[in-house]
Amino acid sequence: MLYAKLDENNNILDVATEPSDEYKTLVSPHDENVIEILEQKIKTHDTQSMLETSDSEMMRVLEDLVNLLTEKRIIQFTELPMAAQKKLLSRKWVRGIHTGNEDSLIGESDLPDNNDSLI
Repeated sequence: MLYAKLDENNNILDVATEPSDEYKTLVSPHDENVIEILEQKIKTHDTQSMLETSDSEMMRVLEDLVNLLTEKRIIQFTELPMAAQKKLLSRKWVRGIHTGNEDSLIGESDLPDNNDSLI
């Protein structure tokens, strides 16, 4: 999704992948003005920040996909590699703290035993 920064005449000045106070109008990636702006950003190597934002969004999509597959019992969480289990559980724990959602908090005893880093 792309959000545009508009001038006083509603002309697109810039686009971003995240909404903000300045970038609040949802725009189509097929809009001619948006394409020109994106091409300019590519030329100026601004793609790295776009990819980093996209990567974090994609990680959340993958986490939700794993949760859905395990809830539907299509896969078992324990079938995932130990490092993936620890990473997913630790991210779930951090999100629980961040959102204040006590239901999503896990204890250290819930983490699989392994010496891989948590986050």
